[in-house]
Amino acid sequence: MEGLLTLFVALTALAVVTQAGVLVAIYLMSKRLSDQVDRFMKETRAVMAPLGSITENLQAASANMVEIGVVAREQFRRVETMVTDTGEALQVQIERFDRVGKDVADRINETADIVQESVIRPVREVAALAKGISRGFETFLFRRRRNTVDQARQDEELFI
Repeated sequence: MEGLLTLFVALTALAVVTQAGVLVAIYLMSKRLSDQVDRFMKETRAVMAPLGSITENLQAASANMVEIGVVAREQFRRVETMVTDTGEALQVQIERFDRVGKDVADRINETADIVQESVIRPVREVAALAKGISRGFETFLFRRRRNTVDQARQDEELFI
């Protein structure tokens, strides 16, 4: 029995030594991993500072873009209102110009009719009177008789 006890004690000692070796290996691995994590954290902190300023800049730029969009929308609405108002005013002016143009054309036509009546009618009357006097003198002085067809035609001409 003593031999078996020694074997168990030796196995236990070997297990404790193995366990101690494994624990030392775990400690060394965790130490190396901790150093790597520390190095990674330092690098991350070094990168985070510029990322923070970039984030702040992007937030400011985003706010500026929103403000520009709002101002641009307001300006577009103003321009749209001005264009609409100008179009309506232009339409009114075109309609007014059209009416004035029609009135001028009507007045020109009326004036032409009045001038035609006041100038051409007296000229025709004077021409008819002169022709009548001429025929009268011709008939009185020369005493020729015309044939009735020529006389009818002449009467028609005087009538017009």
